[in-house]
Amino acid sequence: MTICKLLESILSTSEVKGLEYIFVFACVWCLGGGFTEKDGINYRRSFSDWWKDKWKVIKFPAKGTVFDYYVDIEQNRLEEWIKLQTKDITDLIDTSKPIQNFTVPTPDTISAQFLMKKFIQVNLSPLLVGSAGCGKTQITKGLLNDMTQGSADYLQQIINFNYYTDSTLLQTQLESQLEKKAGKTYAPLGKFKLLQFIDDLNMP
Repeated sequence: MTICKLLESILSTSEVKGLEYIFVFACVWCLGGGFTEKDGINYRRSFSDWWKDKWKVIKFPAKGTVFDYYVDIEQNRLEEWIKLQTKDITDLIDTSKPIQNFTVPTPDTISAQFLMKKFIQVNLSPLLVGSAGCGKTQITKGLLNDMTQGSADYLQQIINFNYYTDSTLLQTQLESQLEKKAGKTYAPLGKFKLLQFIDDLNMP
């Protein structure tokens, strides 16, 4: 299901090129993207080595792992994530603002935001899971800022969960940026799409 959704999101914005590459990319991330390092064993690296050994029709470069590359649909080849960095963040940093206002484009942040954006485009809500301090909130806020500032289609709302959050409070927060359209139908203002980010989902 997830593989199909990821394929759909990538293909919905492009003509069909490099279909084999896109299928392999979707399989790699949907099957192995959840692996991490535990007890001194890097399971992502193990999955990458297994994939490179078993699946050789689409060959990944020897450098790095299979998770270090995305599909350049126009060129029909695999490229490193850092090539998707379209702007020099050093020119945009305002030192008078807190550091959390900026998301530094690294291969990890670029890949996570790319995949999240693809899922959002096909109306599938992504969920980031990880230990405290690994950057989940920052990656998501960076994506929301890019999607709302770079497009006139989206609005954003950040909802922070805590120990006291209950269903009544959540409903109030979810409805705070909606307006009544007709009958029991509520929607964001105008024709916008509202991206609602729930942070610290596990706190309650």
